[in-house]
Amino acid sequence: MSEVKLVARTLDLFECYANQGEALSLTELSQALAAPMSSTLALVRTLVARGYLYQTRKRTYYPTKKLMGICGAIDAQDPVLDILRPYLARLRDESGETAVLGTREELQVIYLDCAHSLQAIRYTAQAGEARGLHSNSLGKALLSALDGEELEEILAKLDMKALTRHTLTSRKALLKDLALSRERGWSANVSESVPDLAAIAAPFSMAGKWYALSVVGPIGRMQAAWDRHVAVLAKVIQALARDQAIDNI
Repeated sequence: MSEVKLVARTLDLFECYANQGEALSLTELSQALAAPMSSTLALVRTLVARGYLYQTRKRTYYPTKKLMGICGAIDAQDPVLDILRPYLARLRDESGETAVLGTREELQVIYLDCAHSLQAIRYTAQAGEARGLHSNSLGKALLSALDGEELEEILAKLDMKALTRHTLTSRKALLKDLALSRERGWSANVSESVPDLAAIAAPFSMAGKWYALSVVGPIGRMQAAWDRHVAVLAKVIQALARDQAIDNI
């Protein structure tokens, strides 16, 4: 999918600030964005004029809270998350591990929200992160919910690159895994995306769109309580079906 360069550069700028955590000069921003100084200056001037950046006394720039306020207002009114967050939190609390909500966009899983485990060693992720469909428990759960024709169309485009030595990289292996996922009602990722992580996920449909919930944690801890995590995930999905107008389980 092609990107709009100016939009991508603007998003890169804010992600740069999130990573750097400090005010940056025009030169530093130009280098971080790999953009000409003239283009960076035009972008910064526009964001300053719109109230998204301000200039410090050291002639560096830093974001104002305007973007945070806008994002907060959007997040507070999200019709999907408003319904699903209590179930995400319940999944986290009852499993003791991080719970993630995701959906498919094109050939990726997009994380919509995460409820992080309260344990000191835990899996962490942020809303908006993207993952490969073939190597992620949410991705495989979402693929398992598709019918033959739609699934064939996606698999024909999917780049099944290896992330670890356990990643499924062949169409035959993935189809076998998806068939097992449909049979038992949940998908698994054991060291397929990150060597020391494991996850289980289950799909559900709401308002005509497929979503999935997952439990993710350190592989040793996950495997020690695997059956309990499967039961907790099933219970939360059943509660969602009972309480909300979801289409399918």
